Order: sequence, then C-alpha cells, then structure tokens
Amino acid sequence: MRRTLFSDFFMLFLFITTIPLVLSAQQVDSKLPWSVRMTESEMIRCPESWQLDFQPKLKWDYCHGLELGAMLDVYDAYGDEKIRDYAIAYADTMVHEDGTITAYKLTDYSLDRINSGKILFRIYEQTKNPKYKKALDLLYSQFEGQPRNADGGFWHKKIYPHQMWLDGIYMGAPFYAEYAFRNNLPQAYADVINQFVTCARHTYDPKNGLYRHATDVSRTERWADPVTGQSKHTWGRAMGWYAMALVDALEFIPKHEAGRDSLLDILNNVAVQVRKLQDPKTGGWYQVMDRSGDKGNYVESSCSAMFIYSLFKAVRLGYIDKSYLNVALKGYKGFLNNFIEVDKNGVVTVTKACAVAGLGGKVYRSGDYDYYINETIRNNDPKAVGPFIMASLEYERLLSYEQQQKQDTLVVSRDGTGKYRNIQDAVEAVRAFMDYTVTIYIKKGVYKEKLVIPSWVKNVQLVGEDSEKTIITYDDHANINKMGTFRTYTVKVEGSDITFKDLTIENNAAPLGQAVALHTEGDRLMFVGCRFLGNQDTIYTGSEGSRLLFTNCYIEGTTDFIFGPSTALFEYCELHSKRDSYITAASTPQNEEFGYVFKNCKLTAAPGVKKVYLGRPWRPYAATAFINCEFGGHIRPEGWHNWKNPENERTARYAEFGNTGDGADTSGRVAWGKQLTKKEALRYTPENIFKENSNWYPYK
Repeated sequence: MRRTLFSDFFMLFLFITTIPLVLSAQQVDSKLPWSVRMTESEMIRCPESWQLDFQPKLKWDYCHGLELGAMLDVYDAYGDEKIRDYAIAYADTMVHEDGTITAYKLTDYSLDRINSGKILFRIYEQTKNPKYKKALDLLYSQFEGQPRNADGGFWHKKIYPHQMWLDGIYMGAPFYAEYAFRNNLPQAYADVINQFVTCARHTYDPKNGLYRHATDVSRTERWADPVTGQSKHTWGRAMGWYAMALVDALEFIPKHEAGRDSLLDILNNVAVQVRKLQDPKTGGWYQVMDRSGDKGNYVESSCSAMFIYSLFKAVRLGYIDKSYLNVALKGYKGFLNNFIEVDKNGVVTVTKACAVAGLGGKVYRSGDYDYYINETIRNNDPKAVGPFIMASLEYERLLSYEQQQKQDTLVVSRDGTGKYRNIQDAVEAVRAFMDYTVTIYIKKGVYKEKLVIPSWVKNVQLVGEDSEKTIITYDDHANINKMGTFRTYTVKVEGSDITFKDLTIENNAAPLGQAVALHTEGDRLMFVGCRFLGNQDTIYTGSEGSRLLFTNCYIEGTTDFIFGPSTALFEYCELHSKRDSYITAASTPQNEEFGYVFKNCKLTAAPGVKKVYLGRPWRPYAATAFINCEFGGHIRPEGWHNWKNPENERTARYAEFGNTGDGADTSGRVAWGKQLTKKEALRYTPENIFKENSNWYPYK
C-alpha cells in the first residue's frame, strides 16, 4: 500500500499511544543480567523492531544496526530465541527477495547506510536465505563508487564532499573488514586500514592528543579551520564511534596484515586520552571532550557507554594494557549509578543522551561549543542503549571469568550435556592473558567448525575424551573462492602456551589442492596423543621463532604434509604417506639452528605407495633431521629432493642419524644430505631445540 502523509501520521499516533499500554502490561525480571534487561525493555517500548530510534515509518538506519547487533550479541550469549527473532524481523521487513533494501539508495553514497548491514552477516548464517547475501553484496558494492579524497579517504556522504567524520569510520569500516574476512578478500584490508589512518591524520589535535569530530580536506566549509580543515571541537560520541570502530574492525584484520599495528597505536592513544579525561565523580565522559568540566558541558551517556565497551573489549582482546580494565569498571559502575533508571515494572531506561550532532547541512550546524552543549538530550536513544548492552555483555563476561576457579574445566559436548556445544564458544569464554591453566574438555563427537585460538588466549589445554572419536573437522581447500593455502585451516592456533591432547584435527576436503588441518602461529605449543588427518599441507607451522612439540601423534597426508618455518620436535609419532610425494617442506630461517626434528618416529605408507621423499626445501635454509626413526620401504633411496633448484643443495640442512627399517639405507642418499655423528646427534635435545628467546622445557 502506498504511504501517505495521513497514514504516516496515523502510524506515529498509534505507536505513541500504545506504548503506555504495552509498558503497563509487561515486566522485566530484575534478576536478569543488565544486557538482557535493557534488551527486553527496548522490545517492550518498541514491539516492532523497525520502531527503534523513535521511528514512525520504515527506515534503513545505522541506529537499527547498532542496537539490533547488540541484541544479537545478547542472543549469542544467552540463547533467547525471541531476541534473535526480533532482530530477524527487521531484516526480513527491510530486505527484499532480490537483495534490495527499503529506504536504501546506493547512489546517495552515505556511509551511515552501511552500518545496519552488519546484522545481516549473522542473520544470513542462521537463515541461509539468499536475499541477505544479495543485500550484503549490494552494500559492499557501495564502497566501489564511494567518493574519495586524493589520499583514499571516503567522503562521509556524497552531499558532504571532501569530509571525513569520525562517525563515518564506524559506519563503514567494520562492515568493510568483516565482509573482506568472510569473503576472502585480503586485498581489501589495506583500504580498511587506510580509512582509519587517514581519518586519524586529518582529525588529530597535537595540542591535546584528541581527535576532532571531522575534517574538510578542501577547507571550504564554514565550520572547518582554514589551515587544518578540522572542526572546532572533539565531540565525545564521535570519538566513541571511532573507538568502537577500532576494536570491532581489528577482530577481522589478520594479525600479520601490513598496517594493522597502526590501528593498535591509534587505539592505544585513544585509550590514553579516555583515561585522562574520565570524570572522577561519575566515571563518565563529557559531551565536548576538549572542554571537559566547562560551564554548560555535561557528562553524556552515549559516549560514556561507547568508551566503556571499547575499553572492556580492547583489554579482553589484548589490544591495550590490562590496567585499563579499572577505567572500564569505574565507568560501568558509574553508568549504572548515573544513567540508568528502572520503573516499578523493571523496565530499564538510559538517560542523558545527546539526540544528534553533526556539521553543516541545510539547517547549518556550526560545530562550535554552544552548538554541542545545546543539542537535544533524550532518554533511550539507541546510540546509548546499543553500546550499553554491549558494555554490559563485556562486563558479564568478565564476571563469568572471575567466577571460574583456577584450573577450571569447561566441558564441550555436542549432545548438550556440557556447558558448551561448540569448541569455539568455550575458547571465547577464556579470559585474555590468564596466568593459570584452564582445561577445555571435549566429549566424543564430530565438531564441524573452523576453530581459532586467538593470540590473547594462553595457558589453555584442549583435551579430548577419545583421540579417535573426538573430531574437529572442516573442509575448506585452496581452490574454494581462490581461498589460498593459509586460510584453509580447520584449527588455527594464534595463542601461546596451548596444549592439545587426545583428539583428532581433520581437513576432510577432497584432494583438490592445499587443505590445512592445523595452522600454528603461537609459541610453546604441545600436541599429545593427537591425530592429524588430511591430504596436501596437513600441518602448517606458520610462525618464525615459534616452538612446537608433537608427541605420540599420528600425522597423515600426501604432499608436504608438514611444512613451515617454525622449530618443531616430533617424538614417537607416526608419519603416514597416502601418496608418492614428500613428507616435509621446511622453510626454516637461516638464523634458526634446528627447524624440524623427528626422533623415534615411525614412517609408514598406504598400500602401493613406494616413492616418498623425506623432504624438500620450501625455502633455501630448510632444516630437517630424522634421528632414531623407523623408515618403511616407501622412502626413496635419495632421501631428499632439491625442489628442482640446485642452489638449494648448498643451503638446505638435511640430516639423519641412527634410523632403521627398509628405507633407512643411506648408501643412495643425495651427497648434500648430512649423516650426523653420534656427538652431533647429541645436540638434538629438547633443551637445545627449544632454547629460543627464553628457555622452554615442556617435559616439566
């Protein structure tokens, strides 16, 4: 039905007049966590999710994306399906079968219209409705035509030429990063990083370390400084948007991506300024940060919630020092005392939020001090509600950590008898940088998931109930959407001091290309009694200087099924070749002495496999040694291959000592392979192999 002015007015009238009836009829349980209480309160105030942000009609708006995204986080944490369905209802209402979106016009080139798309990633995952994927692709296509400045920075909107706003970074960059991550577009990360860095460069005020609300690179707007192009002040919420954008986008940008460190530097500077300007009385932050405490200024709820959330999350993920946790805790407790009201029915209200603030426009906004402090203040603004929900979830996660006892055990079970059904959920329940050990006990079952142990997780043991019946599996391979080898992993271990025991890690992709089962980047990793199943490139030891121990493990594959630059000791393992090819492909750095060391291992092969090399050098200084191992007859007499590059024969460091079996005869070995003396073989001890940087002796 075509909308008319009368119908819009009628809908607004109906919306407003029914709110008191709804509120009087429903209650919120005060025993629930704050994140749930706030979510349920909003659902009472706005029975239809499109009504959020005081909307009388359908609107595709960043506020809906912010608040509904927070609600989906609540669903992920607590599993209440009515919350999930509330968010899905908005997406279902707004997105059409062809992927077009009501009230979205791509050619407006407004970054504000991108943010709501973030909820579609999870909704598409859960519903598998192709219209959501089409909508995601449509929103992503906006970046292709988004107007830019000469340095690549996006204009905030087409109607605001040459302007970059801190707000706009939040509206676009986290979606951009997540889309690139989910769709294997590594070339996009540099552009995402550039948006942050360029905006920071243009808005940074060296006098106080803060970032101004916006910049006009052309320096023609009335609000812009004629020399710097910057707006006049640091608006609290603008810096809050920017802080949230940093912590959210960093989750999707790979750790080793060039330029990622720049984002961490910016985030750490933001944290320094936020700590410095925290109001000692309320724990919150002022509407105009560079005029904190001045007459007319006030502590504002939306920016306060944004900073609290950003600090909590940044500490949890290891982006900033743990000392900032105290700042976040003070802020959160102050928020509850100063901005939260609860009525007799338990319905929660967030107070004292700036409704809106901008620059320029038809009704001109000057961006001076009086402008910011005189903008409308209202309750339950989504820009305060959403971040408060997210901050509450971070706080509630922290409480769950503190309730765990040392040497705690988290149980994972597919049948629901454990606390977690997925291993990743248990990993995410582990606190960052713990100084005690947590055990994740995984019951028998097949866990099809792409598991990542993040870099901030350490001192964790993942223990399976049965090495053959506790199976982590996935099926990515390098030829899926041009994925490349290094993103095909089933399990990726970025954290250090992690142990895996008695479980199977499998990449069960068809033999159509590289397909990694285990990808390691952390240091001091142990694998005990585990099985690694795959074909080409089963185990990738992916980080220089890292140290790994595999003991009593079964490892199978076809080509180069153990490869990479790490130092790794394999003891009492079975290496099973499924095809005539190569076992190892080390890329040991020149300055590392050992590389791969195999001691007391058994080399076996599938029926009909008769021509297997011990290894070939992926990089010139590859180092691999087999000591006191049992070789089957499938090992070729030459032993080693030069990867069709004679130059590698001068640099590769291949060695053997004391091996037995049909394939251990060294009389036919290549001349450039080394046969160790007994004295030389004695150097291959765990103490020597693992001494890099700090002594690590995993047998303690």
